[in-house]
Amino acid sequence: MRKVISALGLTGLLAAAALLLAPSAQAAGYVYVGMYPSAAACDTAGKDYVARGQAVSYFCDATPTAARLSIWV
Repeated sequence: MRKVISALGLTGLLAAAALLLAPSAQAAGYVYVGMYPSAAACDTAGKDYVARGQAVSYFCDATPTAARLSIWV
């Protein structure tokens, strides 16, 4: 019984951590891929994922110093 409670507690803790650490775009169904040094590099990588059939679409969240790529799979 102790193992079951411990396993459920650990599962709940991991699920909560995943929700807290997930990028905001994932809530809409996107999967975070990585960070790129510029919006142009992010856009090129996103187009490449779509061209290879690994994604349906992509989203680049750009800042002045970097861009975060998320893809819709």
